[in-house]
Amino acid sequence: SLQAIVANHLLGKLEHLTESRIRNAKLFDELLDGIDAVTIPHRPTDTRQVFHLYVIQSERRDQLVEFLIANGVDAKIHYPTPMHLQPAAKEFGYKHGDFPVCEKICSSVLSLPVHEFITEKEIFQVSEKIREFHASH
Repeated sequence: SLQAIVANHLLGKLEHLTESRIRNAKLFDELLDGIDAVTIPHRPTDTRQVFHLYVIQSERRDQLVEFLIANGVDAKIHYPTPMHLQPAAKEFGYKHGDFPVCEKICSSVLSLPVHEFITEKEIFQVSEKIREFHASH
């Protein structure tokens, strides 16, 4: 199938893809560290973690996403609804407020591009836009 052809092609690039994503995530870690209004992903030092998504938290997430998109950044909100409030979990009877930590996280997370095609310069620009937003709001 077509998917198998694509997967087979990507297997030869797997180490490059993996190292690029790790390097990009570490650069975001360094550049976003110290912005009080932003929480970067926790990463154990003894683990080699490859990021499919680089997810940060911001209390003004919706405004930040709008600002980033308006400035050409491919920021996204991937998981806005907690699992217990998903239609598939309706039968369990959970309601808003049952899992406040989960709900708070879902209302504050956004994804930044960390893929292998983003350049170091673009990561610096994205990070600068996040700093700019938090300095002016």
